[in-house]
Amino acid sequence: MSADSGRTQPREAGEQPVQTSALQTGRPGSRASRAVGLVLALLACLWIAFCTGLGPIYRQEGSLTQVGLAQVLIMLGTLAICLALVLACRRILLGGAPLRMSQRLTSLAQRPRMRAYAVFITRQTSGWRPIMRLLLLGWAWAFLTLLAAYGADLYAQAQECANFLAQLQGDQPPYGGNAFTQMDVYPIGHYLLPGHPVFLTDQHNMVLTLVYGMTIMASNHLTGSYDAGIVLLAGLQVIFAAFCCAVTADRFLRGSGTEHVGALARTLVMLFFLCSPFVVFSTFSLTKSPLFAFAFIWWFGIWRQLESGDKDSPLYASQAAKLRPGLALSTLIMLISAKYALYIVLVQLVLALIIRRRQWATILIGLLLPLVLFTGVTGALTATGTVIQGDPVESRSIQLQQIARVAQRNPQGIPAQARADLEPIMDLDNAAIQYTPWEADRVKSSGNQPKLIVYRWRTVTPEQISRLNRAWLQVGLRNPVIYLDAFMAEAYGYFDPGDPAYVAMSYYLNNGYVQNSGSWLAAWCHDWRNGVTGFVRTWADTPLLGLVARANFWVVAALLLIVARLAAGHWRGVLCWFPLLLIMGVMITAPANNFERHMLPVDMVVPFLILDMVRQSRRARAENLMDRPS
Repeated sequence: MSADSGRTQPREAGEQPVQTSALQTGRPGSRASRAVGLVLALLACLWIAFCTGLGPIYRQEGSLTQVGLAQVLIMLGTLAICLALVLACRRILLGGAPLRMSQRLTSLAQRPRMRAYAVFITRQTSGWRPIMRLLLLGWAWAFLTLLAAYGADLYAQAQECANFLAQLQGDQPPYGGNAFTQMDVYPIGHYLLPGHPVFLTDQHNMVLTLVYGMTIMASNHLTGSYDAGIVLLAGLQVIFAAFCCAVTADRFLRGSGTEHVGALARTLVMLFFLCSPFVVFSTFSLTKSPLFAFAFIWWFGIWRQLESGDKDSPLYASQAAKLRPGLALSTLIMLISAKYALYIVLVQLVLALIIRRRQWATILIGLLLPLVLFTGVTGALTATGTVIQGDPVESRSIQLQQIARVAQRNPQGIPAQARADLEPIMDLDNAAIQYTPWEADRVKSSGNQPKLIVYRWRTVTPEQISRLNRAWLQVGLRNPVIYLDAFMAEAYGYFDPGDPAYVAMSYYLNNGYVQNSGSWLAAWCHDWRNGVTGFVRTWADTPLLGLVARANFWVVAALLLIVARLAAGHWRGVLCWFPLLLIMGVMITAPANNFERHMLPVDMVVPFLILDMVRQSRRARAENLMDRPS
């Protein structure tokens, strides 16, 4: 850990004097770049307004055709608020005069008690180790009383490993044919199953399945219960989460040269990580997305340090080299935890080689090496039939939802050729019954029996699957409004702060898997779990005050901060903020609307985006003063 943090060095890459680099001064770009940024900011605000205005309709399972005056007014009001916020942030980034509120806070900070507090909080956040200690102490109540949080995926991963171990011991679990196996729960198309019995899959990412599943199996062997293994995994994740948040917070709080991050900023950052329910619950939630989120936070901080350094400084190369192990390890953990990390890392690799090609060694070691290692191992295991690959239908959630919505609301609108192509792939009658606007799992036939089969995973062939895109396009040409409705119903909630979470992180605290399974974990603070969950849900449902407890509020904040940066002409630092836009794209195509665990990495960087904006504002004000004639 210490090798990555760089605290033993007198000065890190991000701590060069502000005069050494245009990147550090935050000097805005050309008028053209600011104009392009303003256009992108307008488009982002329009998107947020569109999602927020349509929210009341889609919460009632309605359609775009029902848009009326009320929705238009909501859109216009949201657009005005978003544009005002973007322009205010842009003014700050360009070095505008500080707000009166900040001047009052400065005078308040001069009082003796506040000065004493400032010394205290600065000492407690003076490095990654004290920050990590503070986070662990602040999260201790949640971990010690709740121990772990999880859902169906963890039990599915454990079942895969149980079947795999049983096979190694000479037993033969049911496989293929009409036997209902774990692969039928997901489900995975039987055309993907090897001819010989195989029970490990890449559905939830093979490496993570082995880590989770084998730990749980070891716990079952040693204690007769899954519970100890689950708690061990949760505890290790709490420590990892504290480390990732601490090293990244340290990078942003440390400042550079003449800069100083005050007590208020330090306090607000720590309050965010200690009090945000989706952050606290994620620390011990074994649902793969939190692990990705915390690894991403670590990754994000490393890119910030690489981007903020003066690449022409002789110290930069040595400092960048010290970051390579952390960059490589955080990249690998991201790849292990979430499948879509592959695309994020790949795009980042291409961008980095274009923008930071002089640091090619750091890029190849930190990105390409773990990417090749991970894809090589997993690709070889699936290619040889050692591990069953995940079903590609998982990436077709939006397509299946659109077809199912047409089957439900306008079945006559499906052309004969498209119906003939679709029938071997999905039962259109059952699709109409099972279609739910905010969740695609039902039309993917995910879940245990009894279930109505929509996706015909047992009988579909690769040739039949290959016709899906053609049929999907034919149906869409006949039903463009229904297709748009199906897409928006799956996506709007991520950008509508007024939309309550479809599945909040609090769900994993007290669902049936946690509360009614296992030997002793279900009885541990059983009623307390319900109480904590109820409190957080009540908080999230409280008008105005509940916004900060909702993950989508912070997604909107992140998007506005990014486009405000672009509107100010600050296009540098793309390697930090562009992955956030990619993750937002992943959220839009996710199999469920407003699923909080998909938003975690975006939410958790918002305090750092704000800190970066304040720092650039100070630099811009300093530049403006220097440019004034004497």
